[in-house]
Parts: sequence; C-alpha cells; structure tokens
Amino acid sequence: MKISNALIRAFCLSIAFTFFVSTSAFAGNPLITASFSGIWDQPEQESQGIILQIGEQGDDEKVGIAYWFTYGPDLKTSWYLGVGPVSGNEIAMVLYTASDIAFMAENLEGNEEVVPVGTLDLEFRNCNQGTARFSFDAVEGVIDAGEFPVKRISSIYRQRCSGGISDDTPADGKPLQMEVRLEPVAEGGSGEGKAKFWERTDRSDFKVEVEDVPDGDNYFVRICADNDDPEIEVMQFEMSVLNGEGELEFRSPEIDEKLNLNFDPRGCKIEILDGAVVVLTSGENVLSEEKQGKPKDDDDGDHGSSIEVDLTSTGIIEGAKGEAEYETGTGEREFSVKIKNVPAGIYAVEVGGSPEGDIEVFENDGDFEGKAKFTDPQEADTLELDFDPSGQVIEIRQTAGEDPQVILEVLFPDA
Repeated sequence: MKISNALIRAFCLSIAFTFFVSTSAFAGNPLITASFSGIWDQPEQESQGIILQIGEQGDDEKVGIAYWFTYGPDLKTSWYLGVGPVSGNEIAMVLYTASDIAFMAENLEGNEEVVPVGTLDLEFRNCNQGTARFSFDAVEGVIDAGEFPVKRISSIYRQRCSGGISDDTPADGKPLQMEVRLEPVAEGGSGEGKAKFWERTDRSDFKVEVEDVPDGDNYFVRICADNDDPEIEVMQFEMSVLNGEGELEFRSPEIDEKLNLNFDPRGCKIEILDGAVVVLTSGENVLSEEKQGKPKDDDDGDHGSSIEVDLTSTGIIEGAKGEAEYETGTGEREFSVKIKNVPAGIYAVEVGGSPEGDIEVFENDGDFEGKAKFTDPQEADTLELDFDPSGQVIEIRQTAGEDPQVILEVLFPDA
C-alpha cells in the first residue's frame, strides 16, 4: 500500500499505518461523525493526502478541520488548512495558507501572512471513500479548480465508523428513550401511530409504526419537514401498510432488515403521508425526553401511578414484540413484562444487567406469548419484586444456545 510521503515529511515522523476497512453497507449517504477523523490518501496522486479531524466549536457546532498536503508550483512540499461546517455527508471548507514565516517564529496575533486562498469541499459515500473538490482564487502556478478521490488509510484507534449517529454518542452517555404519538390530521380521521427513539452507548434505534389505516404501498414517513434550519435535511422514506399496520425501523450501527440511522430525528415533527396528503402527524409534539412512557389513568383514588412502555426488538427474532408496566400504590408495587410473536420456550428477564426471573412462552391457538409478573408484597403465583425498574434497562434474553441474545429491550422511564 502507498503511504503518503508528504505527510511523513510534514511531521518528520516515521509512521506505520494500519489499513482500516468498515464493512457497513449504507442505506443512503453516511453521516459524517467523529469517526471520519483520520488520514485520507489521494490514490491517483503521488505522496499527497489529507489529515481530517471532526471537531466541535461554538454551541455544539460540528466542524471539519483538514490539513491538505500537496506540492506547490516550485515542486516543494506545500500544505493548506481547511475549516468549515459539517452537513450530512459533506464538509464545505475555506482554504488558508501561510507563507514567509520562519521556523519556530514567534506567534503574532492576526498575522497577515495567513490568508484565505480558496475552498475545499469533501463529500463521502461511505466511511472509507469520498471525493474532494477544490477551487483556488488566482494562486499563481496552481490549477484553478478540480477534484480527486480520497481513500482512508488510518482511523482513530479502536473506533468503528458506521456512518450513523451512534458514532457520535458520548462514551459516558446515559441510556435514553423518547416517544411521540401520531394522530390523524383530519377531524374524525382513522388510524394512529407512534415514533420511538432509543439511544445507548453502543447503538441508536428509531422506529415509526402505524395501525388502523387503509392498506397501500404509497405511504411515506416524513421527518423534520417543518424545521426552519436550512442545515437540517428533510427526510422522507417509503412505507407499505398491510392489514392496517405498517412500520419502518432504523438502526446505527446498521443491521439486516433495518435502515441505517444516518440522521437525528430528535426535536423534529414526524408525519405520515398517503401519497402527497398528510394523514397522521405528531403535531406540535416532537421526540424529547419528556415523552417517555405512557401514563395510565389512576381510577382507584390511592394516588398511585402506572407507566407502560413498549419493548424494542433488536431484530434477532423477526416480529418479536413486548411491553412492560410498572404500577405503584399505597404500600404496593407491581411490575409485569409481556412478550409475544416469539418461539415457545424460556426467556430471561434482566433489569439493569441483573437476571430477575423468567418468562415461559406458550402457544395458544396459533399465538405465542408469555408473561412475568413481580409484586411487592409478593402475591401467589408471582415473582418477588425486590428491585426498582425505574431508569433501568430492561432486557429479554434467549436462554437456549451457546450465545443467548437479547431479543427485546427498553430503557424504563423514571416513575
């Protein structure tokens, strides 16, 4: 493999690079994240390339900083600094250059020898390949404009690039779940739906589902259509409805049967369109942490509370569904977990990483479902509720096989 000698000479170092390859197959363009930082070679040019860093400035603004090492009109090593905002899979940068500055020269504020000379735009089609387009403002001896491919030759140590939003999740971030309901636009209209966003340090999920709407293949899910920020792209995806139900699932990192989550739906209005007509909408509501859970009416007058949430499928078992409910009253608590559309057998219930009990799934007239119920004080035919599910990750795990997998999960809201 060719390694850029220009980069080596620029830093006066002997560096051995390990070639990095991402195996993710993108659905659409990738999202530029911190994982795009690294060294990018120009495979069609000799000993030239770009050192790219994805950073942050101002109020959580994502920016790209590029050091482009090439050769000037005198055939000597030359480099340019590019800085600009990140938008989706592109970075639009202003190019700067410095001249007539001596080795170890004293720093001078506002040095007139550092000046803008053009632009450099980077566009990536995946984590390892992209295109650079440049334009110079009448720099003597330099081509006015052009483009060239770039190819990654190094990455951040042990950081995977998926091209999805999970690459930017902080390593110390707390798990969260957000949900917003979709209601008919027309008065007396039929159908309903919901959108859910789930984030943890190792992945992010987004799911939109509808029910009780007419069957058809001409439905669309539209996200962020009413956003006034030109930097936020409006996203629209096709969806089919069969037997009154339809859904779309996204995940980062991407897995089979789910689209790559290369956009952030938080803070956006979500709409369901039948052709060009909006039929369901989140209205003024958006995905936010305040939308966690589904409080139920308290009819017994004991000032208790009840929260019910749906479990999110990990995709291990197609069609798997479930829900968890936590009820508290005067001196009593009850926590139940119900799962369905999974093969008959035993499934473990884990709360905050600790096994708390099992669910046995039976077949009943062709339907497969099971339930575990925990109570405090413990009642007959229930498990002891000696834990608090509030704010904990609830996981349903297979018990059979050499490597039991989590099939359903949810971050349970604080009660």
